[in-house]
Amino acid sequence: MLMSLGQFIFKTSTLAFQEIQRQRAWNYADNAVAFGRPKKQFTGAGADTITLPGLIYEEYGFGTRFALDELASMADTGQGYVLMDGSGYLYGVFVIDSIDETKSILMDNGVPRKIDYTLKLSRTDDERIENQAAPEMMDDSV
Repeated sequence: MLMSLGQFIFKTSTLAFQEIQRQRAWNYADNAVAFGRPKKQFTGAGADTITLPGLIYEEYGFGTRFALDELASMADTGQGYVLMDGSGYLYGVFVIDSIDETKSILMDNGVPRKIDYTLKLSRTDDERIENQAAPEMMDDSV
């Protein structure tokens, strides 16, 4: 298993991605200071987005074109899903923002041999996940 989004499992036979792109931001407000530069005040966590680009070559056993339809059905619910990789690392709860797909190398019946896709996810708050703390890193250098 590469990763799971809720009950959807990313693996070679369903949907494999080439890389994970993650962008995280934090918000600050500017406070004016007389005769000086504005001071920054931390106002909280900002956007946390993940982009998963990948390829489907169904005839060679790499993914299935119907997996994108399953993800689209999940997106239609508007729910957030827990995102976790195969090692157990918990990313948080994410909603599906968009699925971009390009079908190419079409056979005579219109079935694509190759599908390029990009899945875009955004993190949403979920107190069940927020209350779980990551293990503290121990410093053994003494």
